[in-house]
Amino acid sequence: MGVTSVAKIGLDPGAEEGLDELVALARMIAYARQVAQDVKLQFATNCLDLALEAVKQEVGEGLTRELAELSSPVPQVSVKRH
Repeated sequence: MGVTSVAKIGLDPGAEEGLDELVALARMIAYARQVAQDVKLQFATNCLDLALEAVKQEVGEGLTRELAELSSPVPQVSVKRH
């Protein structure tokens, strides 16, 4: 079962496409974070950790568990939209 297959049930095509884009973005950020960590760019790694967590929160709670492979050491926080 794919990462997005759990959440696709009952979504309209536009929402499904948006979800796919967010998952793709999370994967790109995770890759960039790994590269930054490999070349010992600590500040960049920290910034990418924050970006990855923000995207995972946007994706939602259901897929956050599915994206566990993209985890970072940043604890999840609750941020309310204004």
